[in-house]
Amino acid sequence: MQTRFKRYLPFGMLLLAALSACAATKPDKYQFHVRDGRLMRGTWVFTLNAIETPDLAAPGTALGDVAVKLNRASEVGADSVCFELQGFGEDGGTLSQEVQRTVKMTMDQVTWRRMGALCRVFANDAPQGRAYRRRAVKAAAAALKREHRAVYWIDGPDCAALAAAFKEVAPALVVAAEEGGDVTVVSAVPKNSDGGPYLVIGEMPPRELRETYNYVMPGTDEAYAAFDKAMADPAELQPWTPDNSVLSEAERAEGWMSLFDGNSLDAWWIQGSNKKGFQVKDGAIEWAGHGGSMLMTRDRYGNFILRLEWKIIKGGNSGIFLRAPRANRASKIGMEFQLQGDYGREPEKHITGAIYDVAAPRVNAGKPPLEWNDVEITLDGPELKAVLNGQVVQDRNLDEDDELRYRLRRGFIGLQDHGRYVAFRNIRIKPL
Repeated sequence: MQTRFKRYLPFGMLLLAALSACAATKPDKYQFHVRDGRLMRGTWVFTLNAIETPDLAAPGTALGDVAVKLNRASEVGADSVCFELQGFGEDGGTLSQEVQRTVKMTMDQVTWRRMGALCRVFANDAPQGRAYRRRAVKAAAAALKREHRAVYWIDGPDCAALAAAFKEVAPALVVAAEEGGDVTVVSAVPKNSDGGPYLVIGEMPPRELRETYNYVMPGTDEAYAAFDKAMADPAELQPWTPDNSVLSEAERAEGWMSLFDGNSLDAWWIQGSNKKGFQVKDGAIEWAGHGGSMLMTRDRYGNFILRLEWKIIKGGNSGIFLRAPRANRASKIGMEFQLQGDYGREPEKHITGAIYDVAAPRVNAGKPPLEWNDVEITLDGPELKAVLNGQVVQDRNLDEDDELRYRLRRGFIGLQDHGRYVAFRNIRIKPL
């Protein structure tokens, strides 16, 4: 009877069942999985360019400590971090509830910044006994089997058997191991890749292979400096002298520098793949096409006064990034001063003059579409003040804001490509 009933199910019910099955197997947008020899997150290829932050999810770690470490990694261009799993019971058979909560909090912060994470199941000082290690991988897999936002690294003796034991309990999670993992761990960049994906430990691939091989570097000061240099856009490494002839004599005497000479993008580099996404026209920098991502200054700035003019179309969306990192979500690691084609809208935390998603402006002081606006933004330590068209729209102490106090205090200035026309001119800065 059961077989006969299924045979005559209405087509609509069969279609619904099929769609439900597809939905159940479709990866979450932050879920790691392997497809066609590549590490994927959701529907996108994702390459772990990671740096070690061993105690990121240690027992008792506070949110502020996590934020500072993630922001430091982003500042130099790492798109991922590698933390050690701590908090196992004495015999390895349990993982503390506190650590499970800390891992979730850490992963929430990681994905909020659009970063990736590698969870090293065994810390450097973990016991090496075979029985302990087997109990520990099963305890970790059972406790974290729904935490698919990380890749799990199993190293040391018997890694193939341990990877199999982990996958038996948590088959949906991605495991990296020298043998038996979804990702193969190696100590050097493969000369002839016969498949993948690979995770290279302690060696950064050359620039042309950095999107092919996942890797993790030690969390030393030297490694951070190496990351910063390796991830720099070539334009950052070239000498540049501001053309201050476009400034008034008074501005030059006061210490202002020009960031735009009206003719070229010499002071900037384009973060995205479309190197023509921003272009110079009629003495202004204009958005010219999708894929530019962000126009970034060659240099980083900490304390400064920034002045510029901008205009935008009705319904347009852009922003000025302040103290932006080299990688990941600049609006959550540095800050974004919001620019919108929203003349007349009531103040809220996403309109013109807002600190994006955090602080509404005092007033929407933006002008009608395609009229030039003047803005002056001052950052001096924790002090932020912004004046738009002669009206103070922000005046706050970042240290007094639970969300802003951990943001970077030094970084790039960026102009956002959000897929709609926007233009900028008369851009100058006074370092403080």
